[in-house]
Parts: sequence; structure tokens; C-alpha cells
Amino acid sequence: MIETVCSGITGSPGAAAARVVWFAMMRPQRGSIRRYFISTSQGGRPCAGGKLFMMRIVAFCRQCDDAHSLGLNTYVLLSQRFCNQVFSHLASIMGNTTPLRRHAGHAVVFAALFSLGGIVAAPVLTAASVAPEYPIPYVVPEASEVEASVARIHGYVVAHSSFRVIDKNTGLEIKAPDFEKFAPDAVIDPSLGAFNRWDYPIGVILTSFDHLATVTGKDAYREHGRRFFEYTFTWMPWFRAMQEKTGKRNDYTRMVRMAALDHCGAITASLIRAHMRQPDPRFRAWINVVDDYISHKQFRFEDGTLARQRPQARSLWTDDMYMGVSFLVQMGRLTGDAKYWHDAVRQVVQLSARLFDRNQELYDHGWSENMAGYDPRFYWGRANGWAVLAMAELLSGVPEDFPGRAKVLDLFQRTCRRLVELQDGGGLWHNLLDRGETYLETSASAMFTFALARGVNEGWLSPLYAPTAITGWNGVAARILEDGRVSGICEGTTYAHDSTYYFYRGAGSDTTFIGTVVYAGAEIIQLLNNPRVQITRPKPNAVNSAMQVRAMAAD
Repeated sequence: MIETVCSGITGSPGAAAARVVWFAMMRPQRGSIRRYFISTSQGGRPCAGGKLFMMRIVAFCRQCDDAHSLGLNTYVLLSQRFCNQVFSHLASIMGNTTPLRRHAGHAVVFAALFSLGGIVAAPVLTAASVAPEYPIPYVVPEASEVEASVARIHGYVVAHSSFRVIDKNTGLEIKAPDFEKFAPDAVIDPSLGAFNRWDYPIGVILTSFDHLATVTGKDAYREHGRRFFEYTFTWMPWFRAMQEKTGKRNDYTRMVRMAALDHCGAITASLIRAHMRQPDPRFRAWINVVDDYISHKQFRFEDGTLARQRPQARSLWTDDMYMGVSFLVQMGRLTGDAKYWHDAVRQVVQLSARLFDRNQELYDHGWSENMAGYDPRFYWGRANGWAVLAMAELLSGVPEDFPGRAKVLDLFQRTCRRLVELQDGGGLWHNLLDRGETYLETSASAMFTFALARGVNEGWLSPLYAPTAITGWNGVAARILEDGRVSGICEGTTYAHDSTYYFYRGAGSDTTFIGTVVYAGAEIIQLLNNPRVQITRPKPNAVNSAMQVRAMAAD
């Protein structure tokens, strides 16, 4: 198959025109070979700029019914910046599970550049205006369509969660915990995936299912969480007793010997929600254990700010704003003790004092005390996502007149304003928010979509933020695969000190970082059903028609 996706790329003044040929050999379901041909004629005018060039390739691939099955690695002899902008985005969007820097044999791309004079692309100017060719449909979705999308994710998680314990050597199931007979080779069944682990991404998933159930009124979305916690508190005591007897680490070691907020904060926040709906003494006992750890044992600075002792001896991570605040807000709801809310406000304000750049209105991923006030700043997408999620959780959970809440609201509004300005034309955000040459990343984009929609729904933001939330959802939804996985999600990322590390984080679809997408979808459903916001849909195939919103008068 040959597709002319762009009619021309011209050289810079005085340079000969360039001719670029791609040959992409792929293994889609139908086994066909797709070729993409790009040519220029010397002195000709190009039909598209570099960015539209990428968008048209994506649009063409999306027309193929098997496009999401394609893995794409690209090796092209072009300028490094152009490669990063075009090919990293494309590979991420197509659901590639292998970073671009690794050649996995899924695709072979060869580029021949006959003249190196610099590539300058410009849009064609025509006499008549035409309807824009949006790479992602510029539409207002129906709430039912949004629910159908996130329901696929829910279904995937349920189908890939094994609530069994097995002997890792024999593969045989251990039917029930026997405190008279331990099995040192017992493991949580890993055959279907990691959705049965006690970890913060699972906490986000379970909380997002709870939110989806609230928004839709369908309690069935909570059933998976109930099964997960029942499974956990059936088996965890046995694994804990076995470790105490044998000294051997096991799949519950990070839970029972927690040593970081990642091990307890977000997932226990979800546990509190479950306990408040259906009280269980086992749950409450563990909540108290986590409370003791976070309130008294977790490393903090002298002013009480939650901190880490890595990568430097005294470091702060923006991620911890959510890992800590999500628990503290729910603990305040559970106990009625405002001290937890005071601590939550303190975390947002004091972490922001060091991590929030008031000029950029974005959060640095991390801060280390030994940088002597000159800490290099890297505005990693998901770190900023954790920040806005934490602030939204806090703003939703405490009374409007609660001390310090106004400071949190101001930080939330400033960050959201900047995020709107940084959104890409396809609705998503870049992995490093201020570096357009990094790929468009899904999990952070979902977090921002959620935060903007929640802000509009709760009245923290003007209704004029709704179009950005909706186009954000459209971009995120385009990355939900048919089987319920989500493509383009950045892999786990530590706090680092150089651009190269952040630029080359892998992105794929075999991940547990998908709860944020459900969060976003649920809040978009709420926005679409919000009687206080009227959304006017853009006219199909119109040359000049935008989404419009206005606030409706209160009854």
C-alpha cells in the first residue's frame, strides 16, 4: 500500500530540495506491508509543515482497522529535532511498547536524504479556506461514548486480575492460607498481569472505579475493588507471618514493611473509601498502621514536609503531593479529625514553595536541598499530574473556609491556566511539558483533563476551561485500545537531573498506569451532564466553528 501523506518538503533558501523515502515493513494482523512515500519537486511549494506532516501520518494509520496493533521503531536520517517531534509522537500514539531507542524488529524504517541543506516546511497558502483536517475529531462526545471507552479499561483490569496464590515452582494453586503450613515459594499469581499488587497505581485504578460508580450510579464498577481488598486481607496476614518466620521477602513485603509513600498512601486512600462504604475491622486496623507510618515514621523535613532520602539525602518529589495528600484527605473524612486536613494543606503549600515555579506556573519534578538554590528544573508531565490531582482531592475534601484552602486554590488555578496554554493541537500534552520535541504522553494528559473538568464542575475554574478538558479527553480516548489497554503511557520515571533521561523514557500500553484515564473519563461524563454548563458543539466540516460554553443561571 502506498500513501502519499505529504506532497512536499522544501529545502532552506539556497539549498537543494530533499527527497525522503520511507519503507516500513510491519506485522499487522493482515500481514500486509505499508509504505509511505514522500517526495518533493525542486522549487515546489510544500503542502504541510512538519507538525501537520506527523498528524497526517497518524490520521492515515488510524484509518486502518488494525492500526493499534502496529509497533513502530523509526531510524531516519533527518535532523534529530525533527525525528523527536515526528517519530516519537507517532510511535507512542501507535501503542508501541518498546522505546524508540530499542530496535525490536516490529518495523524497519529506512530514510534516504539526497541533499542536506536543512529542512524548512511551511503550510500551503490557498485562495479558498477549507475545513480543518483535525488529527483527532474536534467534537463534543456523548456521555455514553465516554462511559463505553472507560468501561473497556474496567473490563481489561477485571479480566487481567488473578486473585489466586500459587507455588511459583509447580504453578499449582494454594487454595487457602494455612498458618500451620507455610509455602516459601508462594507468590501472587502473575499470569494475567500486575493488577493484583499492593501498589500506588492500583490505588489510583480502584479510586477511579469508585469515582466512575459515583458518576454513573452503577455500583458494579466497585465490585472489583471489593474483590481486591478481600483477596489482599485474606492472604496478607499469612504472607506476613511467613516472612516473620523465614525472613524471606515475598509479594507483600512492601505492604507490611512499608518504606515509602508509594507503598501505602494512594492505595490506602482507596481502602478508606471502601471501608467507609462497607466497614471491615481488618481494613480499619490496617488504615491505622498506615496512619502511624505516614504521620510519625515517614521521613520529613523539620517543617513537616514529606520528603525522601533519594536520590539525594534530602529530596522532595512532586509525586509525593498526591501520595501523601490523597491519604490525609480521606483520613480526615474517616476520623473527623481536622489535623489530617491541616497536614494535607501544609504538604501542598510547603512542597509548592520549593517545587512550583511561579514564572512557568509549573511544578519541577524534584528538588534537592544540596543544590544550593539552583536546582535545574524539569517539568515532567506526570509529576504535574500528581500535583493537580492532589490539589483537586484536597479542594473537594475540605470545607471552603478551611484555613489555607485559598492558597491551594490559587496554586490549582495558576497551574491549570498554564496547562491550557501548553496543550498540543491534538488535545494531549508533552512528556516534558515545555519541550515540544518530547512525545505526547497519555497518563499526564488524562490527569490534566480530569483536573480541568473537575475545576469547571466544582466552579473553581471558569466554564471557558471546558473546551480544553473536552479536547483533552478526545486525545486521551483515541489512545484507548479495543482490548482496554491504553497506549502512549510513560514508564516509571525517577527524579533525575538531565534532559536526556526524561527525553528517552519509554512509552507503551503494557502498564498499570491507566487509572488516570478512568478518572478523566468519569469527570468528563460529569461535565457533559453538568446542568450549570451549556456546551455548544462545533458544526461538522465547518471552516470556522469552535466549541462554545457558557454558565447557566442557578435555579
